[in-house]
Amino acid sequence: MPTSEPPRAPDPDSRRMTIGEHLEELRGCLVRSLVALLVACLLCIWPARYLLEWLARPVVLALRRHGQPDSFLATSPVENILVYIKVVLVFGLVLAGPYILYQVWQFVGAGLYPHEKKWALRLVPASVGLFVTGVAFMYVFALVVSLNFLVGFSGWLPLPTATPNAFERAVLHMPPEKVPATQPAIGQAPVLPLLPADPPDPPVGAAWVNLPEGKLKIRWVDETHSVQLLRDDRRNLVTTHFRIGEYLSFVLILTIAFGLAFQMPLVVLFLTWSGIVRVETLRRYRKVVILLIVIVAGILAPPDLFSHLLLSGPMILLFELGLLLAKRFPRRTPAPADTHPP
Repeated sequence: MPTSEPPRAPDPDSRRMTIGEHLEELRGCLVRSLVALLVACLLCIWPARYLLEWLARPVVLALRRHGQPDSFLATSPVENILVYIKVVLVFGLVLAGPYILYQVWQFVGAGLYPHEKKWALRLVPASVGLFVTGVAFMYVFALVVSLNFLVGFSGWLPLPTATPNAFERAVLHMPPEKVPATQPAIGQAPVLPLLPADPPDPPVGAAWVNLPEGKLKIRWVDETHSVQLLRDDRRNLVTTHFRIGEYLSFVLILTIAFGLAFQMPLVVLFLTWSGIVRVETLRRYRKVVILLIVIVAGILAPPDLFSHLLLSGPMILLFELGLLLAKRFPRRTPAPADTHPP
């Protein structure tokens, strides 16, 4: 009697997606992502004013810390409208970020075997969590530290002493200083109270100094007027005054950079689980990977050394975490039924 042959395994290339099908899948993911971003931006239109106040808080703290004016500049008539649009875009991107990441993993999984697609879909919740963690780390720590360094750098450029000597007075035709013949003694000069906060109901004409804000304030009839105070013994040569549009672009770049950078452990897990790269290979070429991380961080981060270090440092640590997870949870050999291509 003829012996029955075992069933042959299906050809891995028999059901492989064509380039056109991949492009169609990519188009669907892009359309769904853009629709999600549009809906998220529409939801952020009304609270954008309060979101801008929350977004500007780190730079205001850094400016007050170094005695700089705590306001922004607008250098074009339409810049305020563009700022409003940027605020909506930044928070719309954060709000729609988890769904966009889900679409990215859906597109990646469309070209994988069933068992690889299961691995990719399992990474979606962790990917969303790492994206949110990256954005939170950027706002709570990296943004504050980076702005403190950038604003404080102007303190290294002191204002030169500009008291003219006799020769300079003659060349500049400066008149001699006139000192009043009569004036009150220094002990009779008015003394302003130094307060940790504005008084709740100051009388009209009252004056005080708000220490945390570094401002001299005077109560008017229906409102309070203020003047920014600067330390006379530490006057800077350059006054830091950011354009509001450039600051929001700076924050938007950091948001995208840190959200993507914190995906590093999942990228390592995906590469090892799908069999594209072995863990031993990544360990062997660790120095090359770290060099690539430094280059990528230089592209994503703003053009200053401190922001680059704040981005590349966590990326390297997350790469090492990915190696530990890949070693702890190695790739499992799939069953023959799971090796059918999509």
